[in-house]
Amino acid sequence: MALTHKEFHILMKAEKERGFDEMEKEARIAIIRESAHRAKKAKAADLFKRPIGEMDEAVLQEKVDQAEHASEWLSQFEFK
Repeated sequence: MALTHKEFHILMKAEKERGFDEMEKEARIAIIRESAHRAKKAKAADLFKRPIGEMDEAVLQEKVDQAEHASEWLSQFEFK
């Protein structure tokens, strides 16, 4: 009851998006399982290849920069 209407709406939208994310994850799992079932000699590398290389580091650094920017932006507000 302490949330405003807008805050509640934002939280409900985020929860709906989490649900969609979970359904996408389950769909990927189903596809991988079916691919493994149909393959004659399935290997883990055939179904999923872990990304490696400099690109991962760049993406990680970008996420760190975004988080720092968000933290700096939030620090301007006073929460009680």
